[in-house]
Amino acid sequence: MSNNMSNYSRTDFAQVGTTNRGCMKVIPADKEKDFDLIVVGGQNGSLICLSRKSNDTTIVFKTPPGPPIQSLALGGSPANKKKDKVFFASGNQVRGVNKKGKIFFSMETTMAETANRMFVKGVDVVLTGRKSYSRYHDTQDSNNYLCTEDIHDVVSLVYEEAWGAREYTSVLACGNSTLQVIEGNNLGYEVRLESIPFTVSLFMGDGGFSKTLVLYGTKSGRLGLASVPQKGGKIVWEIQTTSSACVTTIVCYTVTGGEFPDIIVGKEDGLIEIYVIDETDHAHLYGTFACEESITGISCGHVASKTETDIIVCTFTGWLFSLAKTSRPLIENLPVAANFSVKMQQLRSEVEELQSKVNEERLRYEEITKRQGGGAGSTFFHAFQVHENFEYSPVHNAYNLTIELVIPIDFVVVQSQLPIRLMEVEKNASVVSEVHQDGLNPWPLLASYRCQANVCRLELRVQANEGDSGVINLYVCPKIMPKCAQKKTYLHSSECHKERMGFHHSDHEQGKDNDEQDSAHFVKSRMKVKRRAPPKWIPFYEKMGAEPRWERWPRPLS
Repeated sequence: MSNNMSNYSRTDFAQVGTTNRGCMKVIPADKEKDFDLIVVGGQNGSLICLSRKSNDTTIVFKTPPGPPIQSLALGGSPANKKKDKVFFASGNQVRGVNKKGKIFFSMETTMAETANRMFVKGVDVVLTGRKSYSRYHDTQDSNNYLCTEDIHDVVSLVYEEAWGAREYTSVLACGNSTLQVIEGNNLGYEVRLESIPFTVSLFMGDGGFSKTLVLYGTKSGRLGLASVPQKGGKIVWEIQTTSSACVTTIVCYTVTGGEFPDIIVGKEDGLIEIYVIDETDHAHLYGTFACEESITGISCGHVASKTETDIIVCTFTGWLFSLAKTSRPLIENLPVAANFSVKMQQLRSEVEELQSKVNEERLRYEEITKRQGGGAGSTFFHAFQVHENFEYSPVHNAYNLTIELVIPIDFVVVQSQLPIRLMEVEKNASVVSEVHQDGLNPWPLLASYRCQANVCRLELRVQANEGDSGVINLYVCPKIMPKCAQKKTYLHSSECHKERMGFHHSDHEQGKDNDEQDSAHFVKSRMKVKRRAPPKWIPFYEKMGAEPRWERWPRPLS
């Protein structure tokens, strides 16, 4: 079908720093004449509220930095249907601020884990850690449940008529390919899926006509609708989206002018998809838009215009932008042309001056480093975050590895003990070079990906033979000076055992082989399991001087 989003254009608002999934919302305005506000929580722990007026973005308020904000939700008084209060979770604390940035709510949770996901309705706050679920009613610990699998997302049935005689009900997206329906402190039942659900959302924003319908998006790029009434649930429908990338966010909002709220889907590969709903509650693709960055949040509202709806998007790198129809005037309330030209010339002059200062300081730093011999004690290595995901794709019968940085990527080196095969990826803007195995190169695979200018996201696809096991090393080098790389190590195993492994190595490498050091810190213990599990890549990544991180393969069998 034709892409109905071809008449949508992107307008960048601001870049706020790296963000976690679900940490951006649009706050509705109090008065009809006012515009909506955007609130976003960053990994630096700062909560920022932004407004848009006359094509300019201004900061309404900004909280001091602190622990990373893991989740963000809007709430309000039970008597007031408008969600104009902002709740955000960082560490084991939940705080609430009003539209002016004043803290009106603070709660220390009793969770032993970090609160990764949150759902707020009235006086109820639902939090989930990696394996724990907790509900707080008016700050009182009311319900708890310990899950055997990783919890990726949570949503609650928010209307009493949806519960009937049942207790407070929530739906968990779990790592064993199930939707677990939690009633009070107990597991009511499971709805089994074909792939792992990663995000859940209430259908039409309130659960649909029955108030028990939940949308879910999976790691393999599938979108579905599940009915979760009391005593048993079912899958209503499930469809494949336009790509196999993980679905990171789902929002229901009317943007196409239809009778029912549309479904807006954000994905890890940067695709934004809109689906329209028919009278039978089934979804049909309306259009797609590609932004080439991992989507961490989508929300809708009247941020820059009162006549048309803005689709506000937040990416991992912190870019905030809107998608709106190009029929809207590009510049409203345009200043006088002469003043506008003068301002642009001043900005160009300031940018050129800053670039000149940066180049001077860079040359000065390089000279100091050369004079001091370039030793480890005289060189400062920049710390940079690598956002990566390594998942098996049944569609391609291969493993997809996605690497994303805030700064442009210079090159990536792949070093494998396995005879894996590199596959072509359409979206790759890089040049691949492979070095064949010989006397000088003992590695079955040694390849480099040299990226083009301003590429911050790289997607690789590899195939491994069944029965092979070994280690793959990745060296990610960004375009910064002095040159440094961050090392990521993965283990591929297909043995019929559970294994516990730990690597301890430096993330920052400078042309030095640490294989012997890594081997000295490698720990393995095995326990027999009942049945064979599919092969899986396990990541190991620790900071310098950190304790080894333990992972278990495969996951415990239910």
